[in-house]
Amino acid sequence: MDNTYVIGEGVESSAEREDGRRLKVVKAKRERRPLTIFGYDVRYFLVGMIVFSFFGFCAENAGRMVTKHIFDCRHQLLPFLMAYGIALLAVYVLMGTPDELRFFNIRIFKNMTRGKRVLSHIIYFAVIFLFIMAGEIAVGMLYEKCAGVILWDYSDIPTHITRYTSIITTLLYGGGVYLLMAFAFRPMMNLISKMGTRAATIVDCTLGAAIVLDFLIMVIITFVTGSAPNWWSVAW
Repeated sequence: MDNTYVIGEGVESSAEREDGRRLKVVKAKRERRPLTIFGYDVRYFLVGMIVFSFFGFCAENAGRMVTKHIFDCRHQLLPFLMAYGIALLAVYVLMGTPDELRFFNIRIFKNMTRGKRVLSHIIYFAVIFLFIMAGEIAVGMLYEKCAGVILWDYSDIPTHITRYTSIITTLLYGGGVYLLMAFAFRPMMNLISKMGTRAATIVDCTLGAAIVLDFLIMVIITFVTGSAPNWWSVAW
């Protein structure tokens, strides 16, 4: 009887130790849970912001090449416009995507029908339209009032509202953002997520930091000298 009791006690003790180790592993994994932005690891989301910053640079120069036959630096040393990355963060945090419209973490349509899905896309585009229009006016007036600089001027466009925005340009930019968020955002983020957190961290800490520094240099030069830097430009 004594031997049986000892053996049983030993087995139970070993199982308890194994359970303890498992609990520690689970606890450690929970403690290492990464910071996320509505389901996306913040490191991957920062890479997404970098990609959108590049899209913004391309979009602005595409418009300038068509209307003014100019391809330039957009006042930056690097081909990235950080404002577009920040806009991605703001739009996604505020509204999500057109298929899953929300206000921060509150879903607007809980039971999505075909009609509600169409309405969701319409609301999404309308909010983006107003967001871009208000943002352009606010940023343009900030630089004009505080630094005495006019970074862009839409006065020649028939549908302009102040010199800093117009219905035509807002429709184009808003349409581009809507299409990206509706059809390209999730595939893009899924692709970025495959790079691994180590690679994403390296990109964020090198290229991401360089983009932020480039933006700060532009802001400092603009406010100190009263003129936005124009590092290079190609015209034809």
